[in-house]
Amino acid sequence: MLSSELALPFELVPPGIALSERRSSAWVLSERDLHILTLARRKLGSSTDFGEGLRALAEATRELIPAGRTYLLGVLGDGPLVGSVISGVGLFVEASALKVGRVDRQGGARSLGNFSI
Repeated sequence: MLSSELALPFELVPPGIALSERRSSAWVLSERDLHILTLARRKLGSSTDFGEGLRALAEATRELIPAGRTYLLGVLGDGPLVGSVISGVGLFVEASALKVGRVDRQGGARSLGNFSI
C-alpha cells in the first residue's frame, strides 16, 4: 500500500484500462517511479517550465537512485519524453502542460496524465 504522500494528481493508468487490468498493466507506475515523481514535483514547486521540470526530475533521480540519470526516451506530445531508461517513465510537454508519459519495451509511448498540481 502506498502512503498518502505518494498520491499524485495524475491518473496512474490510462482511462481505457479496466480496473481488473490496472495492477498487471505495463502502464502502471512502480513505487520507485512514484517516489521519484513526488520528489521531483516537490522540487519543481509551481513552475510549469519543461526545463525546470527536467532539472527537478534529474535531481530527484540522482537523490533517490545511486548514479541515477535521465535520458531521452522518445517523442511524445509536443516534443521529447525524458526520463528513466529502466522504467520508461518520464516528462514531456503537450499543449503547454507538463505531463508524465511512458514508453513500453516495443517503443509505444503513452501519456499517463498531468505532472503539475
